[in-house]
Amino acid sequence: MTFAAALLAIFGSAAALLSQISVQVGLVSVPVTVTGRGGQFVTGLRRENFRLTVDGAEQPIEYFTPEEEPARVLVLVETGPAVFLLKREHITAAGALLDGLAPGDRVAVAAYSDVPSLLLAFTTDKQQALASLNGLVYGIGTAQLNLYDSLAGAVAWSESSEGKYAIVALTTGLDSSGSGPGSWDRLAQQLRKSNALVLPVALGGDLRGVKMPRVPGSPGAEQKSFERSDAALRAIAAETGGQVFFPRSRKDFEEAYRRIASLLRHQYSLGFTVPAGEAAGREHSIAVQVVDDRGRPFDGKQAKPAYGVNYRRAFSVR
Repeated sequence: MTFAAALLAIFGSAAALLSQISVQVGLVSVPVTVTGRGGQFVTGLRRENFRLTVDGAEQPIEYFTPEEEPARVLVLVETGPAVFLLKREHITAAGALLDGLAPGDRVAVAAYSDVPSLLLAFTTDKQQALASLNGLVYGIGTAQLNLYDSLAGAVAWSESSEGKYAIVALTTGLDSSGSGPGSWDRLAQQLRKSNALVLPVALGGDLRGVKMPRVPGSPGAEQKSFERSDAALRAIAAETGGQVFFPRSRKDFEEAYRRIASLLRHQYSLGFTVPAGEAAGREHSIAVQVVDDRGRPFDGKQAKPAYGVNYRRAFSVR
């Protein structure tokens, strides 16, 4: 199979690869955000205001984390040659993200081109995080962009920790490593094991939708389009319960970062137990609904507005 054919197969199967979250038998955590009709995040909800079903059957919510819990936020930045000339548009606006986080939120900074590298460990010092972002070194010349394996590595860093964990990925979405479907498989496996919320911020602005020029020395010199990378970023965000952003100007970046900070401040977490003896590999659907204090769903006909609920959609037992 040619590299071009393999790349098409990867993106064509992205939704299938990422359509289930696999966990060991035990507790399953479901990150949830709730918005009103105007798009504002809804605060102050309690355990009793959520109804969780698995395969259509209601499940007891065995643990519940309100939105006030501090988050750990990893800012993962692509530093390959593809963004060398674009670096100021997203880093200059990054202060909007850091300023919008809660004082107790911890931030780490990592960079990737061919492999991910942790540059700053988690800290509540937002100025230190901003200094780390401003000090990023970008590659020039030819280099591989290994987004899928790098993101899989970043997701794996959360495996031994509990609580809110989000990855804000500043990336073109391109992967030129030439490792084929295996990269998607590894990324999907990490997403299925982790409760990480992935929030991609697409770099490239007006260049998105335009085919990239050939990169000398990269495995397979076929042209790659932002259209495929956009589809990948949307799939990753959707399957982790996150959102993807496509800013074009510094103002757009600032608005995206403010939205991300607000989202992290208003994220709930619901948990339920997988029954012992559950067959491995079977996919289960998850649905989350917001209900009133009497357990009735808000359908838009009542005094309170209808709610939009964003959450993980499925899991499977390994």
